[in-house]
Amino acid sequence: MSLKIGFLQDFNILAVRGGAEMNDAAMFQEGLKRGHKLTLFNPDTAYCDQDAVIISNCVSFDRFRLKNIINSTKVVWFFHDYIFCRFRLFYPVTEQCKVCGYKNYWLELFKKAKLLIWLSQLHREMTLKSLPELENIPYALIPSAIDPDPFLKEQPRLVRKPAYLSVNTLYEFKGRQNILRWAEEHPQEELHILSDVACYEQFGHNVTILPPMPYDTMPSVYSEYQNYLELPSTPQPFNRTVVEAKLSGCKVHTNALMGCASWDWFDSAPVVIAGKLKKAPEDFWRAVEGSIK
Repeated sequence: MSLKIGFLQDFNILAVRGGAEMNDAAMFQEGLKRGHKLTLFNPDTAYCDQDAVIISNCVSFDRFRLKNIINSTKVVWFFHDYIFCRFRLFYPVTEQCKVCGYKNYWLELFKKAKLLIWLSQLHREMTLKSLPELENIPYALIPSAIDPDPFLKEQPRLVRKPAYLSVNTLYEFKGRQNILRWAEEHPQEELHILSDVACYEQFGHNVTILPPMPYDTMPSVYSEYQNYLELPSTPQPFNRTVVEAKLSGCKVHTNALMGCASWDWFDSAPVVIAGKLKKAPEDFWRAVEGSIK
């Protein structure tokens, strides 16, 4: 059955190349293939009535307008971070998170959902720590829709640098201090960090900061390394780079705050992981269609 569905996102998901936007674009394209009439609504786009709406990142939407849209139709929330927290991916920041008033506005909107979609079990668990009221709302866990094929093609490369690769981990929430501490504690290991973040610390002799690379070149970049390192300091909803590195044949070193590592298939062979990721758009739409029929 073809449905008229709105997709609410802060950005143009068909142009912006952030992780959330790439994931949304894959789900959007799958919905079109399934025959649904999809419309992308950004904060400055005029809204028209829909059979249902899927809401992704939406902090730039006028609050009154967003509330009116939610009250007018069936709603599926597709979480990419911790939108209910003013600090987003830096959540949880302090003990005050447990009594923060900012979340109450979002809680009322989430409670109207037919379905809540998270990227991993850890993502859901961390949300419920602050919003236990959501526990009984129907939900689905859907991993990021990464195209695994470019990464799998690079996996057979046998000659690799013994160095450790880390991507974009100089952001504080990505574990900047954890990564630098690891480098200090492992002076015998060479660490290469791809980053667009300004660095003012004095790094040890074993740390090399490299400029970020275009996304299309990352499969070959990962495949140059034996090891991939990422030690977040806040709970990551999923994290594409870790999965991409694993698909490319790297041995991944991470911690319990890595969302993708909370999936039961995370330690499987790359080809098994690839199968799960390829099914993500289908699984997404099966869950959505079942909730709004």
